Amino acid sequence: MRNIAILSDLLPLILFIFFAKSKKNIGLRVVFFLAIYSIIVNFFILSNRQLWQYSFLIGRIATIVEFSLFSIFFFRVIESRTFKKGMVAISILMAAYLIYSLITFSNNSFDSVPSGITAMVFFIYCIFYLFERVRDPTSLFLYSSPAFWIVVAIIIYSAGTFFPFIYAQDYINKSGFNQEYTLIHSTLYILKNLLFSAAMLISDKTIKSSYPMNKKK
Repeated sequence: MRNIAILSDLLPLILFIFFAKSKKNIGLRVVFFLAIYSIIVNFFILSNRQLWQYSFLIGRIATIVEFSLFSIFFFRVIESRTFKKGMVAISILMAAYLIYSLITFSNNSFDSVPSGITAMVFFIYCIFYLFERVRDPTSLFLYSSPAFWIVVAIIIYSAGTFFPFIYAQDYINKSGFNQEYTLIHSTLYILKNLLFSAAMLISDKTIKSSYPMNKKK
């Protein structure tokens, strides 16, 4: 299952290159760059057994990269100015914490707290994005927007991995838990990439009404 999950990173990458409806879409670009990063890590770094001892360190760096890319995505697709100010504050605090965690924690131990907090922050962003879109009477055919499917992928993955990440802090070295953790994470990871791939094939058909709307505060 883990190998399938790793290979699933190729799907959104290939679809972006050959079939993406809009290569300038911020969401599709974020997924594309994240897929490239994941492929470099899984195929060219972790494939070297001499680097396995740094797998936990690489995981923390991956959390920073993922948080940075998706924060840019949410900052672009969310319209509320007030919420964006909160996002800036959260990003600064999270950046400081993630860098502190990267520097201070042992490279030989799994630290689930950064991943858990990141998942929780993304979950909040996703809920607000969907709430904002549902309340906007000028947004039609929400499901026809690539951003919608990207958000759905993130919310499923973040919600599904939150508790496994937290419990992994104390049980990652136990064989029974490790197998269950790998199964849950790999399944959600594959589902996330499938939804990312679906976003690549969708043209943004969001229709806006012809009358002007006040900018959101």
